[in-house]
Amino acid sequence: MLKKNKKTFLLSFLFSLHLLGIIVAFFRTDIPFHYHLLRFFSWWSVHTSVFAVLAVIMIFREREKKVSSYFSQFITFLATMYNLVTFGFWSYCLFFADVKWEKSALLNCQSFTWHFIAPLLTIFYFYLYAQIGKLREKLTKTSLLCFITPVFYFFYVWILAKINVGETSSLFPHLEKYPYFIFEWIAERKWNWFIINFLIAFFTFIFLCFLIIWTKLNYDKKQKNEVYK
Repeated sequence: MLKKNKKTFLLSFLFSLHLLGIIVAFFRTDIPFHYHLLRFFSWWSVHTSVFAVLAVIMIFREREKKVSSYFSQFITFLATMYNLVTFGFWSYCLFFADVKWEKSALLNCQSFTWHFIAPLLTIFYFYLYAQIGKLREKLTKTSLLCFITPVFYFFYVWILAKINVGETSSLFPHLEKYPYFIFEWIAERKWNWFIINFLIAFFTFIFLCFLIIWTKLNYDKKQKNEVYK
């Protein structure tokens, strides 16, 4: 019962942090709203939180079942991949790069919580409580499907930059800075790098897919062995 309460609290807390991040990002803008809406969906962290919120909703819907569906496991797994990238990048920025903080302490706290705390807790939840039995059974399918959303995101950013060339009233001035260098190159329209960047993204996500599943299986096996000792 105590374990179930901890799981419920963690899920509820994750849901609140990720949903708050989406809401703040959506309503916080200093540019025309139609430009902001396009830019909103170009933010990696927004996709990260959308997947996390969807995963929590599906987990709560299936909480009475002993075995979750493949789709539920996959969305939880995908949310973990996205959160791992976000957490990794923000960790790098905090220790090795110059993070541009806002004047508001409240906004800074929310930003830190959204980009660092929420992803870290999401990863913890995945390893402590998530199920991946169906993902393991369909590993090839999982590895291919997990790349669909990054491909969509990659081309979405690429198209936004491409259709806004040389227009002072275009979206381009608002796309110059990205949370990841690979997308900053795209926004700067360095097309010669496109194929290289695409291949880097592809192999990175395939590697993360197998790494997360492999480490999760080993963690579950270790926990199971400790129970039987």
